[in-house]
Amino acid sequence: MRYLRLWRLFALTELQFELAYRVNFVLGFVEMFLVVGTSIAAVLVLFSHTTALNGWSLDQMLVLLGVYYLIQGVVNLVLTPSFERLMEHVRLGTLDFLLLKPVNAQFLVSTRHLRVVRGMDLLLGVAVLLVGLSRMDDQLGLGAAFLFVLTLGLGLVAVYAMLLALVTLSFWFVRVENLLAIFWAFTDAGRFPVDIYPGWLRLTLSTVVPIGIAVTAPAEAVVGSLTVGTFALLAAGTAVAFGFAAWFWRRGLRSYTGASA
Repeated sequence: MRYLRLWRLFALTELQFELAYRVNFVLGFVEMFLVVGTSIAAVLVLFSHTTALNGWSLDQMLVLLGVYYLIQGVVNLVLTPSFERLMEHVRLGTLDFLLLKPVNAQFLVSTRHLRVVRGMDLLLGVAVLLVGLSRMDDQLGLGAAFLFVLTLGLGLVAVYAMLLALVTLSFWFVRVENLLAIFWAFTDAGRFPVDIYPGWLRLTLSTVVPIGIAVTAPAEAVVGSLTVGTFALLAAGTAVAFGFAAWFWRRGLRSYTGASA
């Protein structure tokens, strides 16, 4: 509860900062509408020439697209602004001010900063997901709903672990923006099912850059096509990735030299 209260204070503070530039705030919402609308239009154009994409129907693709923007919403809302500021603190030697706070440092650097306008990604993701579900003939049962929430949570943790490990490299290399740019380039591939890609890219999107399996697994859970193997891969991979990222973060902290050193 203490950490939830802290995160609420972070969100309110960041909202005040963004509302200081209200036109920019509104334009951010417009941008998100255009981005999501373009993605939906691309899917509609694609399915105007076919009825299925490697077994995925239009309704199922809308569900997958909704899951994609749910995950992107969390990443862009919390993780991206927080990790960008973390790299800046490491470069300037001002991370000391966060490390001295009486709170878990990993939690603080992961959630301290928010880009509130990107919360629209979340809302639009939910809207697209609900539209896709409403068009499907099968009703979403409790089991499928639980499995969806579980796989969505695992996917988010996997993506978080990957990002935390990447930004931790800044303790040695200072600037890792190029690596993050490669990561963001791969995330665009998450708009489509991971099983439509060739083997090498499918493996990359399931392990090195886990956005593919993080999006596809929850969508498969909703449409009833999630296999035991996919779930086991996601669960095991997430556990290993989070454990490694937490260890790597602590290892990076031991290499940090701040302004007070």
